[in-house]
Amino acid sequence: MSVFNIAYNNFKNNIKVYTMFFISMIFSVVVLSNFLIMMNGDAMKVLGDMNEEYSKLILQVITVILVIFMFFFIWYASNIFLRNRKKEIGIYAFMGLDSSVIGKIYFIEMMLIGVSASLIGTIIGVVLSKFFQIIVFKIADFNIDVTFNVSINSIIYTVSIFMCIFLFMSIKGFISIVRSKIVDLLNASKKQEKMPKVNFLIYIVAIISLVLIGYGYYLVNKEATDALKTLILVCIGTYGLFGAVFQVVFNLLINKKSILYKGANIIIINNLAYRFKKNYTVYATIAILTATTTTVLGTAFSMKKTYENSQRNITLYSLAISSIEEFNSEEVAKKLKEVGKEKYSLETKVLKVKSTLKDVPQYENDEYIVLSYDNLSNILKENGDEKDLVKFNEEMVQGNNAIYIERPGTLMSLLSNIKDVTLNDVKFNISESTRIRIFGEALNYVTIIVNNDEYEKLRETATEINFYGIKIENEENIINVIEEIGKNLNLETTQGFYGQYELKTIEWVKFVYAIGGF
Repeated sequence: MSVFNIAYNNFKNNIKVYTMFFISMIFSVVVLSNFLIMMNGDAMKVLGDMNEEYSKLILQVITVILVIFMFFFIWYASNIFLRNRKKEIGIYAFMGLDSSVIGKIYFIEMMLIGVSASLIGTIIGVVLSKFFQIIVFKIADFNIDVTFNVSINSIIYTVSIFMCIFLFMSIKGFISIVRSKIVDLLNASKKQEKMPKVNFLIYIVAIISLVLIGYGYYLVNKEATDALKTLILVCIGTYGLFGAVFQVVFNLLINKKSILYKGANIIIINNLAYRFKKNYTVYATIAILTATTTTVLGTAFSMKKTYENSQRNITLYSLAISSIEEFNSEEVAKKLKEVGKEKYSLETKVLKVKSTLKDVPQYENDEYIVLSYDNLSNILKENGDEKDLVKFNEEMVQGNNAIYIERPGTLMSLLSNIKDVTLNDVKFNISESTRIRIFGEALNYVTIIVNNDEYEKLRETATEINFYGIKIENEENIINVIEEIGKNLNLETTQGFYGQYELKTIEWVKFVYAIGGF
């Protein structure tokens, strides 16, 4: 009987023994294939260039995380599979088969499992791909007619990635068998568990690991923009935590006789110490993946809330126009009312002021919208946002105090609270920092609220902007009259903001929270 026939018979006869292992491999392939099919499918092209680019980037990140998880999962599962088969493999050696031949049998058997799981998983993934995409786009609230479309590249990538991982594990198992002695193979299940030795190097690694984790959390609390550095430090530190710190802790407990010999502690502590030494990489990986999963899920809900807030800002006005020149707002309103009934409108003047903070070059050219407190009150009333007035009072803008309104276009803020700003060489202390909608994203600047006197002083050197915003019904049809409105405006000094159009540029955020739920 040939080596292949022996391996095939083993695969066929032992399929019930490793059913769960086989099913888990198939499930991994199904999930991977669905993500790759979606990433390379025609449905993504319907989202538009920018949304497609961001959405594909998210899918690529998730695919990388999924592949890493698959790698460690298959590593762990194949180790258990090999350990459970070592006695059977030892019998082959006892019968006179060369270790290299036995290794080939194991290698072929593992590859048969990999090929079978890959083919079955890919077929199931292809069949379920349309259903998977429908669910994702439905959660994301995309009105897309999903068709059954599977690119050959998606299938090739899926099979290639999975088979590369399985090939690596099969080669690793082959080398392990070739290097093993017959006695070790026969007695693999009877192998005594030895207590890990804690030497000076382990203590050093434990200390470094705790420092890395501590410094990582310090960085993220001090400055959230160091998130990538924090991630790397905490991941490395986590492996050290499970591989060294816990060894040191268990060693201290073992040396503490009053604890060790109390009740069943001697059995529990020794067993835990051995398990952590043997499987620390698995435990660390599970801990990191669990934290990652929790974070992604939390981020998904956070992004949903972020999108809803951005949607409110973007759609505050159906159409908004800002210009440094006077323009006929009545003519604009007349054209728009032909499309739909007016809900509300706002016409006002605001100041655009440059920062003069010379000591900080990156802020030197920042521009701010400046409003007086009275103007802020009037605008919120016109927009129907009077409820936001309870957040403020005139004492907040007395003297050189000011209110800081975050830029509406900011999806997420990673910066610390601003304590002061310098406008026209005058330093204003920030008494309150918040995020409310004033002009929506039509004027996508940070807004500073000052008292009336300071406003008049800044007005002398600032650029005055004429602003007009209007909200109407049937706003999706504004596109039909925009060109005609633009003919009566000086496009060199005037900017227009069409809310429904701008909303489409951030639809990728909906995809993030939809895919994050998976």
